[in-house]
Amino acid sequence: MAHNIPCFVAHRGFPALYPENSLPGIQAAIQLGARYVEIDIQLSSQLTPYVCHDDNLQRLTGHDVYLTELGDDEIDTLTISYPQDATRSTAIPRLAAFCQRLAQYPQVTAFIEIKSESITRFGLKQTIAAILPVIDTVREQCVLISFDWEAMMLIKSRQRYKTGWIIESWTDEQSSMATRLQPNYLFSSVHCLPEKLDQLWTGSWQWVIYTVDDCDTALHYAKAGITLIETDTIGTLLEP
Repeated sequence: MAHNIPCFVAHRGFPALYPENSLPGIQAAIQLGARYVEIDIQLSSQLTPYVCHDDNLQRLTGHDVYLTELGDDEIDTLTISYPQDATRSTAIPRLAAFCQRLAQYPQVTAFIEIKSESITRFGLKQTIAAILPVIDTVREQCVLISFDWEAMMLIKSRQRYKTGWIIESWTDEQSSMATRLQPNYLFSSVHCLPEKLDQLWTGSWQWVIYTVDDCDTALHYAKAGITLIETDTIGTLLEP
């Protein structure tokens, strides 16, 4: 990857124009040229992985229900409206469907975030066990990410999967944990970063930051060496 040139990550697909984490939004981002996408995973009550950020589905579907408490058939009836056209909607996709789509684009890497609500409800080992077999055929294209350091340790112990740890704050404790985990990628909100970017923690990882939606800010971070940048406006930032 060339230095100082931003490489944009399609954060939840293309949520500026499509339902977040939807197959149409992810497809649109890839067709626009995205080489990286980021999605979120929650488990149904049947331990089926779905591509969804929220456990409570009120914000996304208008129904005050929890995905982790619903069966697959119930989830499959729910839809998420397009942000600029409430007359259009799309289903909450299963991770298996996403992986089938990803396999068609071998140049694309997927950052797959394992959400804490599912880990809390089902336990760490059961959650990981539900996800790994689903991504197995495309595992070379996948990076499993989480705020949960124990999840990172468990996944790394399998020695077959790339990992990304998401830091919660800019502290010595988090820095020490990053050194201990040695993930392939280290994720941070732009709000967690130090004011002086030359103070970034050094390690074998590559930094990924979220969320940046304008070119000037993206170029600022890229100049400091942070070139993987999540955005909600992938279409705008990839315009020629």
